[in-house]
Amino acid sequence: MKECSKILVVEDIPNLRGYLVETLQDMGPFVVVHEAGDGLEALEVIDKEGPFDLILSDISMPRMNGEELLECLAERDDPAAIIIVTAYGQDQHVLRCMQGGACDYLVKPVDVDDLVVSVTNALQHGPMKRIRMDVSYDQEGWFEITAQSDYSVLYRFRRFLSLLDMFSLSEKDAEGIRLALEELGRNAIEWGNQGDPTKRVRFGCRILPTKVIIQIADEGSGFIPEEVPDPTADPIAHMDNRKSLGKRMGGYGVHLIRHMMDKLVYNERGNVVVAIKYLNQE
Repeated sequence: MKECSKILVVEDIPNLRGYLVETLQDMGPFVVVHEAGDGLEALEVIDKEGPFDLILSDISMPRMNGEELLECLAERDDPAAIIIVTAYGQDQHVLRCMQGGACDYLVKPVDVDDLVVSVTNALQHGPMKRIRMDVSYDQEGWFEITAQSDYSVLYRFRRFLSLLDMFSLSEKDAEGIRLALEELGRNAIEWGNQGDPTKRVRFGCRILPTKVIIQIADEGSGFIPEEVPDPTADPIAHMDNRKSLGKRMGGYGVHLIRHMMDKLVYNERGNVVVAIKYLNQE
């Protein structure tokens, strides 16, 4: 975070607004918090006190709601990262807001720990998260995001998926899927698209009662997964090679995912991968 971060809390319920403001002020002297009762008042505060590093806004408010405020901020090309606050049953509102540029969301009643983590992440990575995305979701369980190559898109995809609480996953299954998504997504951005922000990535997921299907595609030249060496054969040499290439520590992606997921299939070009995890299996 910067030496001093400016946050604007936009909430029409005075008691909740006071709770959010007080909690954020308790984060320390490096945080300066302003407040507004709705979207119109927020714009007035921004004109007077802005720019802000972060705007924490409720969705349902009089005069100007959170979605409308988000649209106005996008038209202004406002630099602030945006977190929206919502109540249960507003999934479509959340989808639209995050598609429109919000970097995260919180569900009422807002947990203190969730608030601090979300705000800290937004302040650290806010500028990257203002990325436009194409989002599609259907009632059959398919969910997809397409956007430019950036790790923040992977973060937002994980946050989107948490909206789709269609059934309960075991802790073991959920952890395996999370790790597979993280590793495959980073590979698509780092190796597939070579970190090129002009190239796009596509993250898709179908959630079914018996299995979860993840599909990730990049615009890179692809690779042959069978030719990827097993990093566990010589871990020291593997780490030295990664370091010499200027890559992050890791690189165990394909090897680990083959153990975490039940199926891993690449297209012929090697730039689209499908990972499948079967559920409710002993």
